[in-house]
Amino acid sequence: MKKILLEYVNMFAYTVIGLVFGLSFFLLFINFYHMQELSYVADISSYNDINSNNIKEKVETIKKNISVYDQASYNGNLNIYGLNTVKLNLESCIEIIESEDMSKYLGLDSIGIKDSYSFVTDFKNKILNDCLVIQIKSMFNTDTVSVLPNFNIIKPYVELNIDNLLKSVNYVQNNLENSDHYYFTTDNNRNNFFEIVSDSYTNTMNNYQSTLDLIVEISNWYRSIVVGG
Repeated sequence: MKKILLEYVNMFAYTVIGLVFGLSFFLLFINFYHMQELSYVADISSYNDINSNNIKEKVETIKKNISVYDQASYNGNLNIYGLNTVKLNLESCIEIIESEDMSKYLGLDSIGIKDSYSFVTDFKNKILNDCLVIQIKSMFNTDTVSVLPNFNIIKPYVELNIDNLLKSVNYVQNNLENSDHYYFTTDNNRNNFFEIVSDSYTNTMNNYQSTLDLIVEISNWYRSIVVGG
């Protein structure tokens, strides 16, 4: 009887070991297959010149607009502390936009899931947070800027656009994070995954361009009040 029980125990143990090895192989196979998917890259070379030129043109417009003010030669009636604040904050945004951390994405010929995620993360942290939130939104909450002409028009416009951009980039980032899961891929899932890589880059770049458009509008407002004041 003892011998029979021992054989049953050994059989059970071998069964458990077999299941463990089977599960390990199963997970290894899924992970390997998923790694093949993560290596997919989307060709973006045809968009590089257009995106890069658009960004450079908008940055140059911002620089030109804020150059109309110089504290040393300004003889107008507007609050110089408010004018200084706006100019300095816009200059800080330009530094962020022209930084190597952001410029590197304009030179990519192809982009994969890792680069897509890095792009949206850097855009969110550096452009949206460091520029739009810390520099732009905060300056519209200062007393010196609030006394500038048409402040009551430009402020709600800026805040609405910043809120929309933050929502949009969070949506893109969440999609990328949710794409990194493990499964036996169907053709439909594979196509969705490939589209996420391409679409995330496109959406982030569109948000990037929209951000530049917003800053251009702020610089247009700045130029108009300086010239008019």
